[in-house]
Amino acid sequence: MSWKQISFVVGADNVEPLSQFLEAFMAQAVTTENAGADEFYEVAFPGKPDWQKVAVTGLFDAAVDHQPIIDFVVQQLATDGAEIPVTVERLEDQNWERVWLQSFKPIKVGEELWVCPSWCEPIEPNERNIILDPGLAFGTGTHPTTHLCLNWLSRQDLSDQRVLDYGSGSGILAIAALMSGASSADAVDIDPLAVTAAKENAVRNDVAKNLQAFLPDELPPAKYPLVTANILAEVIIELRDTLLLHLAPGGTLLLTGILQTQAEQVTAAYAQDLEFQIEEQEQWSMLVGRQISS
Repeated sequence: MSWKQISFVVGADNVEPLSQFLEAFMAQAVTTENAGADEFYEVAFPGKPDWQKVAVTGLFDAAVDHQPIIDFVVQQLATDGAEIPVTVERLEDQNWERVWLQSFKPIKVGEELWVCPSWCEPIEPNERNIILDPGLAFGTGTHPTTHLCLNWLSRQDLSDQRVLDYGSGSGILAIAALMSGASSADAVDIDPLAVTAAKENAVRNDVAKNLQAFLPDELPPAKYPLVTANILAEVIIELRDTLLLHLAPGGTLLLTGILQTQAEQVTAAYAQDLEFQIEEQEQWSMLVGRQISS
Protein backbone atom coordinates (compact mmCIF):
# COMPACT_ATOMS: atom_id res chain seq x y z
CA MET A 1 0.00 0.00 0.00
CA SER A 2 1.19 3.54 -0.78
CA TRP A 3 0.64 6.74 1.13
CA LYS A 4 0.51 10.43 0.37
CA GLN A 5 2.14 12.87 2.78
CA ILE A 6 1.01 16.52 2.75
CA SER A 7 3.10 18.96 4.80
CA PHE A 8 2.33 22.61 5.61
CA VAL A 9 4.63 25.11 7.33
CA VAL A 10 2.63 27.46 9.54
CA GLY A 11 3.02 29.70 12.56
CA ALA A 12 2.57 28.27 16.02
CA ASP A 13 -0.94 29.73 16.37
CA ASN A 14 -2.19 27.75 13.38
CA VAL A 15 -0.93 24.32 14.44
CA GLU A 16 -4.06 23.26 16.30
CA PRO A 17 -6.64 24.38 13.69
CA LEU A 18 -4.55 22.90 10.86
CA SER A 19 -4.31 19.58 12.69
CA GLN A 20 -8.08 19.56 13.09
CA PHE A 21 -8.57 20.32 9.38
CA LEU A 22 -6.32 17.42 8.36
CA GLU A 23 -8.13 15.04 10.69
CA ALA A 24 -11.45 16.18 9.23
CA PHE A 25 -10.10 15.26 5.78
CA MET A 26 -9.49 11.74 7.19
CA ALA A 27 -5.75 11.91 7.67
CA GLN A 28 -4.49 8.59 9.04
CA ALA A 29 -1.94 10.42 11.18
CA VAL A 30 -0.94 14.02 11.90
CA THR A 31 2.54 14.92 13.10
CA THR A 32 4.35 18.15 13.95
CA GLU A 33 8.02 19.10 13.95
CA ASN A 34 10.10 22.21 14.26
CA ALA A 35 10.48 24.07 10.96
CA GLY A 36 12.80 26.74 12.36
CA ALA A 37 16.55 26.67 12.87
CA ASP A 38 17.00 27.81 16.46
CA GLU A 39 14.47 26.05 18.66
CA PHE A 40 14.74 22.69 20.37
CA TYR A 41 12.29 20.55 22.28
CA GLU A 42 12.78 17.04 23.61
CA VAL A 43 9.57 15.22 24.51
CA ALA A 44 11.23 13.36 27.38
CA PHE A 45 11.21 16.56 29.43
CA PRO A 46 8.39 18.74 30.74
CA GLY A 47 7.14 21.84 28.98
CA LYS A 48 5.78 22.72 25.56
CA PRO A 49 7.61 23.29 22.27
CA ASP A 50 8.70 26.89 21.77
CA TRP A 51 8.56 26.73 17.98
CA GLN A 52 7.84 29.78 15.85
CA LYS A 53 7.43 27.85 12.59
CA VAL A 54 5.97 24.35 12.59
CA ALA A 55 5.73 21.70 9.90
CA VAL A 56 2.35 19.97 10.23
CA THR A 57 2.09 16.78 8.18
CA GLY A 58 -0.95 14.68 7.35
CA LEU A 59 -0.64 11.09 6.13
CA PHE A 60 -3.33 10.04 3.66
CA ASP A 61 -4.22 7.12 1.42
CA ALA A 62 -2.32 7.51 -1.86
CA ALA A 63 -5.58 7.81 -3.83
CA VAL A 64 -6.73 10.95 -2.05
CA ASP A 65 -7.04 14.12 -4.15
CA HIS A 66 -4.70 16.46 -2.32
CA GLN A 67 -5.56 19.69 -4.12
CA PRO A 68 -8.92 20.31 -2.37
CA ILE A 69 -7.17 19.80 0.98
CA ILE A 70 -4.47 22.32 0.09
CA ASP A 71 -7.01 24.82 -1.27
CA PHE A 72 -9.12 24.61 1.88
CA VAL A 73 -6.15 25.04 4.23
CA VAL A 74 -4.81 28.02 2.30
CA GLN A 75 -8.26 29.62 2.20
CA GLN A 76 -8.70 29.22 5.95
CA LEU A 77 -5.20 30.07 7.19
CA ALA A 78 -3.45 32.29 4.64
CA THR A 79 -4.20 35.75 6.01
CA ASP A 80 -3.06 39.00 4.40
CA GLY A 81 -1.89 37.06 1.37
CA ALA A 82 0.84 35.29 3.38
CA GLU A 83 2.18 32.20 1.66
CA ILE A 84 1.88 28.79 3.29
CA PRO A 85 4.66 26.47 2.05
CA VAL A 86 3.26 23.07 1.04
CA THR A 87 4.94 19.86 -0.03
CA VAL A 88 3.29 16.66 -1.28
CA GLU A 89 5.20 13.40 -1.23
CA ARG A 90 4.28 9.85 -2.15
CA LEU A 91 5.50 7.19 0.30
CA GLU A 92 5.80 3.57 -0.71
CA ASP A 93 4.88 1.08 1.98
CA GLN A 94 7.89 -0.72 3.42
CA ASN A 95 9.21 -2.33 6.54
CA TRP A 96 9.51 0.90 8.53
CA GLU A 97 11.13 -0.79 11.53
CA ARG A 98 13.89 -2.17 9.31
CA VAL A 99 14.38 1.21 7.64
CA TRP A 100 14.58 2.88 11.06
CA LEU A 101 17.12 0.35 12.32
CA GLN A 102 19.26 0.76 9.23
CA SER A 103 19.50 4.52 9.85
CA PHE A 104 21.64 3.90 12.95
CA LYS A 105 25.30 3.12 12.30
CA PRO A 106 28.34 2.98 14.61
CA ILE A 107 29.63 6.52 15.21
CA LYS A 108 32.83 7.75 16.79
CA VAL A 109 32.02 10.18 19.60
CA GLY A 110 35.39 10.80 21.24
CA GLU A 111 38.90 9.54 21.78
CA GLU A 112 38.69 5.79 21.18
CA LEU A 113 34.98 5.93 22.08
CA TRP A 114 32.18 4.71 19.81
CA VAL A 115 28.43 4.27 20.04
CA CYS A 116 27.44 1.05 18.31
CA PRO A 117 23.83 -0.17 17.80
CA SER A 118 23.41 -3.68 19.16
CA TRP A 119 22.67 -5.12 15.70
CA CYS A 120 25.98 -3.85 14.23
CA GLU A 121 29.51 -5.14 14.57
CA PRO A 122 31.90 -2.56 16.11
CA ILE A 123 34.13 -0.89 13.53
CA GLU A 124 37.00 -0.73 16.04
CA PRO A 125 36.46 -3.69 18.40
CA ASN A 126 39.60 -2.89 20.42
CA GLU A 127 38.40 0.60 21.31
CA ARG A 128 35.66 1.51 23.79
CA ASN A 129 32.27 0.65 22.28
CA ILE A 130 28.99 1.59 23.94
CA ILE A 131 26.48 -0.99 22.70
CA LEU A 132 23.12 0.68 22.58
CA ASP A 133 19.55 -0.02 21.51
CA PRO A 134 18.01 3.33 20.48
CA GLY A 135 14.30 3.71 20.99
CA LEU A 136 13.18 3.59 24.60
CA ALA A 137 14.89 6.76 25.77
CA PHE A 138 16.66 9.90 24.62
CA GLY A 139 20.41 9.55 24.10
CA THR A 140 22.01 7.81 21.12
CA GLY A 141 25.10 9.96 20.60
CA THR A 142 23.83 11.52 17.38
CA HIS A 143 22.60 14.80 18.90
CA PRO A 144 25.30 17.48 19.34
CA THR A 145 24.60 17.83 23.09
CA THR A 146 25.16 14.13 23.74
CA HIS A 147 28.17 14.14 21.41
CA LEU A 148 29.73 17.05 23.33
CA CYS A 149 29.39 15.17 26.62
CA LEU A 150 30.69 11.88 25.24
CA ASN A 151 33.69 13.56 23.65
CA TRP A 152 34.51 15.30 26.95
CA LEU A 153 34.09 12.10 28.98
CA SER A 154 36.30 10.17 26.57
CA ARG A 155 39.18 12.56 27.34
CA GLN A 156 38.94 12.23 31.13
CA ASP A 157 40.58 9.89 33.59
CA LEU A 158 37.74 9.19 36.01
CA SER A 159 39.56 6.46 37.92
CA ASP A 160 37.77 5.55 41.15
CA GLN A 161 35.26 8.42 40.85
CA ARG A 162 31.52 8.16 41.49
CA VAL A 163 29.38 9.77 38.80
CA LEU A 164 25.78 11.00 38.81
CA ASP A 165 23.99 11.35 35.46
CA TYR A 166 20.84 13.41 36.07
CA GLY A 167 18.31 13.19 33.24
CA SER A 168 20.06 10.06 32.04
CA GLY A 169 17.73 8.87 29.28
CA SER A 170 19.31 5.75 27.80
CA GLY A 171 22.12 5.84 30.36
CA ILE A 172 24.69 6.54 27.66
CA LEU A 173 26.67 9.15 29.65
CA ALA A 174 26.78 6.98 32.76
CA ILE A 175 28.09 4.06 30.69
CA ALA A 176 30.68 6.31 29.01
CA ALA A 177 31.85 7.51 32.43
CA LEU A 178 32.35 3.91 33.55
CA MET A 179 34.32 3.22 30.38
CA SER A 180 36.51 6.21 31.30
CA GLY A 181 37.41 4.64 34.63
CA ALA A 182 34.61 5.68 37.00
CA SER A 183 34.09 3.18 39.81
CA SER A 184 30.30 3.59 39.84
CA ALA A 185 27.56 5.59 38.16
CA ASP A 186 24.03 6.45 39.21
CA ALA A 187 21.54 7.28 36.43
CA VAL A 188 18.42 9.33 37.27
CA ASP A 189 15.44 10.10 35.05
CA ILE A 190 11.82 11.16 35.54
CA ASP A 191 10.65 8.61 32.94
CA PRO A 192 10.29 4.99 34.16
CA LEU A 193 10.97 3.79 30.61
CA ALA A 194 14.31 5.61 30.67
CA VAL A 195 15.19 3.98 33.99
CA THR A 196 14.42 0.60 32.43
CA ALA A 197 16.44 1.45 29.31
CA ALA A 198 19.46 2.50 31.39
CA LYS A 199 19.37 -0.78 33.32
CA GLU A 200 19.07 -2.82 30.12
CA ASN A 201 21.90 -0.92 28.44
CA ALA A 202 24.06 -1.44 31.53
CA VAL A 203 23.56 -5.20 31.18
CA ARG A 204 24.24 -4.97 27.44
CA ASN A 205 27.58 -3.25 28.16
CA ASP A 206 28.54 -5.52 31.04
CA VAL A 207 28.54 -2.68 33.59
CA ALA A 208 25.37 -3.59 35.50
CA LYS A 209 27.30 -4.21 38.72
CA ASN A 210 28.59 -0.61 38.62
CA LEU A 211 25.52 1.24 37.34
CA GLN A 212 22.25 1.83 39.17
CA ALA A 213 19.23 3.64 37.73
CA PHE A 214 16.61 5.54 39.73
CA LEU A 215 13.60 7.78 39.55
CA PRO A 216 14.45 11.13 41.22
CA ASP A 217 12.75 10.38 44.54
CA GLU A 218 14.57 7.03 44.76
CA LEU A 219 18.09 8.49 44.58
CA PRO A 220 19.92 8.07 47.89
CA PRO A 221 21.59 11.19 49.34
CA ALA A 222 25.20 11.21 48.16
CA LYS A 223 27.97 13.48 46.89
CA TYR A 224 29.67 12.87 43.53
CA PRO A 225 32.96 14.19 42.12
CA LEU A 226 31.25 14.40 38.71
CA VAL A 227 27.62 15.28 38.02
CA THR A 228 26.30 15.42 34.44
CA ALA A 229 22.99 16.83 33.22
CA ASN A 230 22.10 16.72 29.52
CA ILE A 231 18.57 18.08 29.76
CA LEU A 232 17.26 21.53 28.77
CA ALA A 233 18.39 24.97 29.89
CA GLU A 234 15.18 25.79 31.74
CA VAL A 235 15.24 22.45 33.58
CA ILE A 236 18.92 22.81 34.46
CA ILE A 237 18.12 26.16 36.06
CA GLU A 238 15.18 24.66 37.96
CA LEU A 239 17.41 21.82 39.20
CA ARG A 240 20.19 24.13 40.40
CA ASP A 241 19.83 23.35 44.11
CA THR A 242 19.42 19.62 43.48
CA LEU A 243 22.50 19.33 41.26
CA LEU A 244 24.68 21.40 43.60
CA LEU A 245 23.46 19.37 46.57
CA HIS A 246 24.90 16.22 44.97
CA LEU A 247 28.18 17.82 43.84
CA ALA A 248 31.15 16.90 46.02
CA PRO A 249 33.56 19.65 47.17
CA GLY A 250 35.99 20.33 44.32
CA GLY A 251 33.75 18.40 41.92
CA THR A 252 32.83 19.04 38.30
CA LEU A 253 29.34 19.80 36.99
CA LEU A 254 28.86 19.03 33.29
CA LEU A 255 25.81 20.77 31.81
CA THR A 256 24.42 20.64 28.29
CA GLY A 257 21.19 20.61 26.33
CA ILE A 258 21.81 24.36 26.23
CA LEU A 259 21.53 26.53 23.14
CA GLN A 260 24.35 29.02 22.69
CA THR A 261 21.84 31.81 23.21
CA GLN A 262 20.92 30.31 26.61
CA ALA A 263 24.45 29.75 27.95
CA GLU A 264 24.70 33.14 29.65
CA GLN A 265 21.38 32.59 31.44
CA VAL A 266 22.52 29.20 32.78
CA THR A 267 25.94 30.41 33.91
CA ALA A 268 24.30 33.33 35.70
CA ALA A 269 22.08 30.92 37.68
CA TYR A 270 25.17 29.05 38.96
CA ALA A 271 27.61 32.00 39.09
CA GLN A 272 27.67 32.21 42.89
CA ASP A 273 29.05 28.68 43.19
CA LEU A 274 30.77 27.71 39.93
CA GLU A 275 33.00 29.06 37.21
CA PHE A 276 32.58 27.61 33.73
CA GLN A 277 34.50 26.67 30.65
CA ILE A 278 32.36 26.46 27.52
CA GLU A 279 32.62 24.06 24.57
CA GLU A 280 30.36 24.47 21.54
CA GLN A 281 29.10 22.38 18.65
CA GLU A 282 26.75 23.74 16.00
CA GLN A 283 24.24 25.88 17.94
CA TRP A 284 24.74 24.08 21.26
CA SER A 285 26.87 24.76 24.34
CA MET A 286 28.32 22.50 27.01
CA LEU A 287 29.28 24.11 30.31
CA VAL A 288 32.03 22.53 32.41
CA GLY A 289 31.55 23.99 35.88
CA ARG A 290 34.01 23.82 38.76
CA GLN A 291 33.65 25.28 42.22
CA ILE A 292 35.03 28.76 42.73
CA SER A 293 38.22 28.75 44.77
CA SER A 294 37.82 30.48 48.11
